Amino acid sequence: MKIYFNKNKENIIKILKKEIKGIEIIDKIEYLEVKKFKKGYISNFIPKINAVEGVIKIETELNEIVPIICSNNFYFKKPFNSLEKFIIAGPCVINDFEEFEKTILKLLNLNIKIIRSPLFKPRSSPYAWEGFGIEGITKLLFLKKRYKFISVMEILDVRILDKVNEVCDIIQIGARNMRNYVLLKEAAKTHKITLLKRHPYSTLKEFLLSAEYLAKYGSKKIILCERGDSFSDGTPSINLNIIMEIKKNFKIPIIADVSHSAKKSKKVIDFALKSYKIADGIMIEVMENPKRSPIDTSQVIGIEEFKELLAKLK
Repeated sequence: MKIYFNKNKENIIKILKKEIKGIEIIDKIEYLEVKKFKKGYISNFIPKINAVEGVIKIETELNEIVPIICSNNFYFKKPFNSLEKFIIAGPCVINDFEEFEKTILKLLNLNIKIIRSPLFKPRSSPYAWEGFGIEGITKLLFLKKRYKFISVMEILDVRILDKVNEVCDIIQIGARNMRNYVLLKEAAKTHKITLLKRHPYSTLKEFLLSAEYLAKYGSKKIILCERGDSFSDGTPSINLNIIMEIKKNFKIPIIADVSHSAKKSKKVIDFALKSYKIADGIMIEVMENPKRSPIDTSQVIGIEEFKELLAKLK
């Protein structure tokens, strides 16, 4: 940690030693370099130090803020090998179980084993379709036991975590809930694989801080997901730089949600090809009949389009 100042150096040093026990302070003339503090917990003291008269700014390294994410390896080999490129495919939300079953069969025939299986969907309008919810668990469990696929489900509320235990293999924390710290804590305590989406316009540091919540509270298997910087204005957007930064500096799987980032089915293939080259995988919305999707209809692709994409990814 570096503390830049323009006056009151001795007072700043005095306060530092009082607030943070056992630290080492090196005077670099233009700034004070602080070492030997408990990483992560420095966040408790930064606001106090920043408010001291004479302090201009405080610079921290990521490993001082998110030490677990920086030091641990979150790749895994079961129930699938995240060290190899992988694809998560399926509907934005299950709206018809017969159609969902057809989609499952066709995806499994294409060797896609990680299936989007959403029963819950956050909506901007309280009148919009929010999925089958808890009432769909029994039917989804039947399909899961029958076809043995790996289920990815977005969870919106800590109160339903126990109820979806059997039907959910990977807990998805959506972009809207990236900063829902109570949900992050409770999802981590399940010890399931957790897929965390980046909230639009959030920084790498903010994204990793949410991942640190998962790691601190028990998650050993984490997947990060880039989904672009647009919620509702329809602008295609994906931050490939964040994907590259994470691949370069951290041992944690990072994928791209190419459907929500592309916004339109015509752009999905292009986004998928660009993302797949640098990421560990992609998440994509695929249905037997895309026009029947009650949500995000314009960005869902059909099975034949998906087959064409798979051929290009080889």
